[in-house]
Amino acid sequence: MTTRCRAACLALLCAALFVCPSRAEETPPPAHELPEGFCYLHEVIPDILLDMRYAGTHNFVGDVIDGYEAPYAVMTHEAAEQLQKAADEFRAMGYRILVFDAYRPQRAVRHFVRWARNAEDLRMQEEFYPEIRKKSQLLDQEYIARNSSHCRGSAIDMTLTDLEGNPLDMGTGFDYFGKLAWHGAAGLTPEQTANRALLKSVMERCGFRCFSHEWWHYKLIGEPYSQGFDFPVK
Repeated sequence: MTTRCRAACLALLCAALFVCPSRAEETPPPAHELPEGFCYLHEVIPDILLDMRYAGTHNFVGDVIDGYEAPYAVMTHEAAEQLQKAADEFRAMGYRILVFDAYRPQRAVRHFVRWARNAEDLRMQEEFYPEIRKKSQLLDQEYIARNSSHCRGSAIDMTLTDLEGNPLDMGTGFDYFGKLAWHGAAGLTPEQTANRALLKSVMERCGFRCFSHEWWHYKLIGEPYSQGFDFPVK
């Protein structure tokens, strides 16, 4: 082999080593086969962003939540179809959807309820529930629902980013349990108010209903299932 051929081969090898890791990061790994009627959101909306909090420890509990074995977002086909319409509208305006939670196994709800009854575990209070004196109030005030629409695959917790993935300022973080997270909350800046209104207007136009105490939570109107599910996210 000539010196010129060796140099060309080396260049091709270096280029391959450089390109392959980048492509691997951009392509989601194979996902688990879901029950009939459900789908992975990244397969329906390719540019969707995922920050699945309950599959990690950055959440109000501080632990990985039961039933979350992988950081994927799952919904019913009906909910995903309507969310795709919303994603198309947002994209045309220069925004992308960022998901914190979607389908939630029943075992996760039981995990939340056990945690709320444990008065001694206050690890995440400063960030997520500084206004709450007793954790049991999270159940009483329905911040934690014993029967969640998330378990039926029809609800989503989400925010918006710009096209580069930088989140919009919504005034609080996800899962902030307090009045500042309510729709119509006092004390927000004009920008924060406008960002929440943008999210709400498009989601409602695409068939979702908001939850008054959580700016990030939307539920499909006319959800296809009345019962909850307990298959894990993996």
